[in-house]
Amino acid sequence: MKLKHIALGLALGLSAPVVAWAGQGEEAPLVTKSGTIGAPASGKGQVVFFRPGSIMGAALGCTVHEGDKQVARLGSGKYYVVEAEPGVHLYNTRGEAKDEITLEVEEGETYFVRCNIGMGVMSGRANLSPSDRATFAQRGKKLKMWEPKNETAEAK
Repeated sequence: MKLKHIALGLALGLSAPVVAWAGQGEEAPLVTKSGTIGAPASGKGQVVFFRPGSIMGAALGCTVHEGDKQVARLGSGKYYVVEAEPGVHLYNTRGEAKDEITLEVEEGETYFVRCNIGMGVMSGRANLSPSDRATFAQRGKKLKMWEPKNETAEAK
């Protein structure tokens, strides 16, 4: 009986490194209410803009621009994936106050930017802040993808 336990322990112990090794490399797709987010297209990077659902500023949108071009318009509980060429990208929000974030996008990388609505004088103000995969993975299951309606946003 003792020999069976030792053999089982060795078998489990030897298989554990194989399982851990097999999971390394490419990260698993991120799951959302609208589907999954995988790796960026070859030669591209991607930026995931998201706005978690909250009561604060629920009626206000978070419109993200790159230069004069609108790339996302996020209501509460929404996300959007922007495919980006490698290089420096400056994204901003406009409204009562302007906020911006600069990203150095690299090929094959995914970046996460969170939009929060903060207190303003007349209305709420959108704030862009860097986030990470773990935070999005935790919140993403409750988020729906924003779908542009006759907009010219670049998307994936």
